[in-house]
Amino acid sequence: MKLRAIITAVVFALAIPAFADISDYESMHRRLADVLGSRAQADAAYDKLVKEADTNGQPIDSVVDLFIAVCTASGECNP
Repeated sequence: MKLRAIITAVVFALAIPAFADISDYESMHRRLADVLGSRAQADAAYDKLVKEADTNGQPIDSVVDLFIAVCTASGECNP
């Protein structure tokens, strides 16, 4: 019985961060789509931003936040 509880706790500990990543991913895509005007543009932008984040060793959420801030401030985004 104790072993089952330990295994269950380990499964939950490993699964919860994966679900959080999915939620963050969807949230970032939704925010990009709101700023850029479409889901297709958000997908393309997200792919480019992931490459940029990997190249510079920055977290993707920071890169997305910066992109949205610059895009909004410049007025070049489609609201």
